[in-house]
Amino acid sequence: MLHTLALFFHRLVFRRQARWASQRLRHDEDEGAQKLAAALADMIAFPAEPPLAAWSERIEVLREGLGQSKEAVAFTDFGAQGRMQAATAAQQVTRTLASVNRGSAPRHEAVLLYHLIRRFQPTQCLELGTCLGISAAYQAAALAENRAGHLVSLEGGAALADRARRHLADLGLARVEIVTGRFYDTLPDVLASRSAIDFAFIDGHHNPEATLRYAEQLRPHLADTAVLVFDDIAWSFGMRRAWHRLRRQQGVVHAVDLLTVGLLVVHR
Repeated sequence: MLHTLALFFHRLVFRRQARWASQRLRHDEDEGAQKLAAALADMIAFPAEPPLAAWSERIEVLREGLGQSKEAVAFTDFGAQGRMQAATAAQQVTRTLASVNRGSAPRHEAVLLYHLIRRFQPTQCLELGTCLGISAAYQAAALAENRAGHLVSLEGGAALADRARRHLADLGLARVEIVTGRFYDTLPDVLASRSAIDFAFIDGHHNPEATLRYAEQLRPHLADTAVLVFDDIAWSFGMRRAWHRLRRQQGVVHAVDLLTVGLLVVHR
């Protein structure tokens, strides 16, 4: 009950922030600002686009089933375990699928990812934090509708990565690859072996130092114009400070603070 209530208020605030940002960006003549404003407006108007309504219905059936599952899954967790932690060591944990699923991006955030990809038409997308594949499914659905582009999603827990692969296959989503392993170990090789990244969703760690390090690793591998989405920027005081540092970095031409999610449009 408390989780449902918190999600309700989170959605209200998220949509309010998105509406304000969309209205502000609409007056900017820059192409990136116009696309960002349109994606935010699309998210607010959900489910205006018929293809998204169909995809979302299928993905949310999957989410609902996972949310009710008592099945236990054991995996290595590399993410932050508490809001006051400065650093995190790997932990072997066993949790129910329902518990793990609560860490998936909520529907309104996942819908925004879909619309950002539809509006910006990226060719090389990156996600840090696959979890059970819910957010990856929305992104891969957008790529399927674009008929172009590819998503590589990194997940530290092998058992979660295996389940996410099955979920994406069951949904018929093919423009996505999941790489298993700690971000620190897998991200350099992923960046070195792919073309320039023009869309990235940074999730799964919730640690300010790690978040800043991932952004720094990404920077040399970004396309001329790239969209970066940072989740859980309100996870802790440290994450808020990290977000404010990120939005002031060189090359950032547009920054949108949705309280829990931060959006950046970056020009190299």
